[in-house]
Amino acid sequence: MGLDGESKNSHQLYVAPTEGILVENAESLSDTISYPSNNEISSSNVDLIVENENIEQVSDSKFPPSIKYILGNEICERYSYYALRSILTNYLINFMGYSSKNASSIGHGFNAGAYIFTLVGAYISDGVLGKYKTILYFSILYCIGAAIFAITAIPGVTGSGPGDRSPWGVIIGLVGIAIGTGGIKPVVSAFCGDQFGPHQKKLLANLFQVFYWCVNLGSFFSTIISPILRTNVGYWCAFIVPSVILVIAIIVFVLGNNKYVKNEPQGSILKDCVNIFGYALKERIKKLIQGKKYNDSYYTGSFYDRAKAKYDPRTVEQLKLVARVLIIFIPLPFFWSLFDQTGTRWTIQANSMNRHLGSWKIDSEIINCVNPILVMIFVPIFEYGIYRPLEKRNINFSLLRKMGTGMFLSVIAFYISAIIQVKIDNSPPESVHITLQLPQYVVLTAAEVLLSITGLEFAYKNSPRAMKSIVMAGWLICVSIGNIFDAFVIELIELPDYQLSLLFGSVMFVFIFIFIIVSYRFKPIEQKTLDELNGDIPSIYDNYNKEIENATPLNDLTSSVDSSHNTNNK
Repeated sequence: MGLDGESKNSHQLYVAPTEGILVENAESLSDTISYPSNNEISSSNVDLIVENENIEQVSDSKFPPSIKYILGNEICERYSYYALRSILTNYLINFMGYSSKNASSIGHGFNAGAYIFTLVGAYISDGVLGKYKTILYFSILYCIGAAIFAITAIPGVTGSGPGDRSPWGVIIGLVGIAIGTGGIKPVVSAFCGDQFGPHQKKLLANLFQVFYWCVNLGSFFSTIISPILRTNVGYWCAFIVPSVILVIAIIVFVLGNNKYVKNEPQGSILKDCVNIFGYALKERIKKLIQGKKYNDSYYTGSFYDRAKAKYDPRTVEQLKLVARVLIIFIPLPFFWSLFDQTGTRWTIQANSMNRHLGSWKIDSEIINCVNPILVMIFVPIFEYGIYRPLEKRNINFSLLRKMGTGMFLSVIAFYISAIIQVKIDNSPPESVHITLQLPQYVVLTAAEVLLSITGLEFAYKNSPRAMKSIVMAGWLICVSIGNIFDAFVIELIELPDYQLSLLFGSVMFVFIFIFIIVSYRFKPIEQKTLDELNGDIPSIYDNYNKEIENATPLNDLTSSVDSSHNTNNK
């Protein structure tokens, strides 16, 4: 399993999948970024090494003046998001009176909605409003949703007590927050990249190193501060503070209005790919109906070939290659279904544990701050303590092997969680200490570092440049599907908690074997094919638009891929 040679010279391109950054030509991952803990990724303009000829020439040693406004906005927004998400489950249980099952399902539904709306934000940014207006308008909607949600936490506003309170304020608030944060996620980091010229690539990498440490620290502190405010003042205070910070975020962002580089929307590749798929599907149906009467001159073995009759063949071929890569993503929804339970079922598990540290009783949500801290620790440890030593010994720990290892570790984490739950069930109430949760967090964070970074790095390396946003869209859909899967399983299947953990872990274990099969069958894409599709070298597509009327059916470029399988991948 794995791509031959990926562990060699693999320090050319690194991604931060949780915040949607792609940095090329970095010395190493840890030299470039420390990425945050939640799987928040972008589907728009993920290659942020931009080539904008309209950018004012600025010093290579100083950030553009607009950056401080974007960075200030992002830090405030991320703090607000993590502050709300960290206490959402317990709010729904303790304040609104929902069952643990319903609270978990709502939490996963909220996560799924947030990632679905990133696709909407990406499309609007690329094809309708542009980045600045998209960030501004979605931020306002986000702020309104957060304010409505905060109002529901004021005692007496929605009802007299748990179980009697109206759910409509919660529903409207969460929908507004999901749309707002989803619309912002794919755009902010890309807007950052637009502020830099091609001569500032190194400076851009330095910015994102600072950017991600700030986001990680924001996540860490919000996960601590929000539960403390909830315990000592009330839920209303814990939610109003993020709402006020969101207002500050908008003000900071607008203050930089006159300093931003604002590129006009150029159209969305997501829309183009949907149109190609729709046309290919329509032609496939016509082929089935007409049989031999159908003119199938464009078909050379792929479902998408028939779309070349109407759409740019280069784009069709690019989509065909991405479709091959996205097959590797098949098991990913089930990884994210495990990972995102840290904020729901693992928080509920912590509620039933002994949370005393000396005379101090910690809040159950605070243990979630372990994840961002471990991420910042594990990234350099894995890079310098595992990846590079293995490379020096010519041990091929390829990207696909890292992903498979990450999936396996996620299974182990949930089996550990099941064992801890059995101990909780067989012990007096609140007698099992919360520190026993640490091993499952350590193992799951290691799984995240192994899979999350390398998954997108693998996809980018094997995809044409123009299709980076499609890769991100596939990743986002995986996160949403995983959370939808969680919500349905938790609602529909009646099992003790430890058996539910075993079930989720076992589903992931089954999909590890599917991952092994698709990885074994995956054939690396020839660099020449990628160069042709990227337009880096001459190809048969260069003069297509001039000769479209006389064009003859094109050969399937990916046939060269099918004939080139390196046995070292297996």
